[in-house]
Amino acid sequence: MRKLTFLTTLILVAAVPSVSIAAAKDKKESATSMTQAVKVGVLDWQLLVAKSPQAEQAGKRLEKEFKERKETFLEKQKQLEKKHESFQRDKDIMAESERVKAERELSKLQQDLRNLQEENQADYAARHREEMDKFLNAVKSVVDEYGKKEHFDLILPQDTTLFTAERMDITTAILEKLKTDTKSL
Repeated sequence: MRKLTFLTTLILVAAVPSVSIAAAKDKKESATSMTQAVKVGVLDWQLLVAKSPQAEQAGKRLEKEFKERKETFLEKQKQLEKKHESFQRDKDIMAESERVKAERELSKLQQDLRNLQEENQADYAARHREEMDKFLNAVKSVVDEYGKKEHFDLILPQDTTLFTAERMDITTAILEKLKTDTKSL
């Protein structure tokens, strides 16, 4: 057992200088790479969504696309309200069978209206995601181009950082590029 411990110690002692030399080499390379500054930028996505022409155009496209469906829904909602008011006003003087028939009709109209609303919301959500994907791709393209041109090593969304120096915020520059980038509109 003692020979095994002596042998293990001998191997470790012999290995330590080579590990120290390798560690020193790594430290020298690390020190060299540490002298090069890492350039980091931060981007405020909420501001880009609020102020970029691409996001504004996407919103207008969605509004235009769903305008007719919204108007149809509102018209059907008004019709249902009128029928409901009429029913409430006349239910006391209606025959039992007439009242039951009117209640069923109102119930069916309410269900149809709910189904229409759910369908419209699902379609709107899907189109909104499509438009948002287009917008994000346009922003990513501009950010990639800007990052390469200005030699950034890393660009982060602002909401993932706890603190950001003002000089790191590139949102204004990206917003200006988006405003001049007509191909992504």
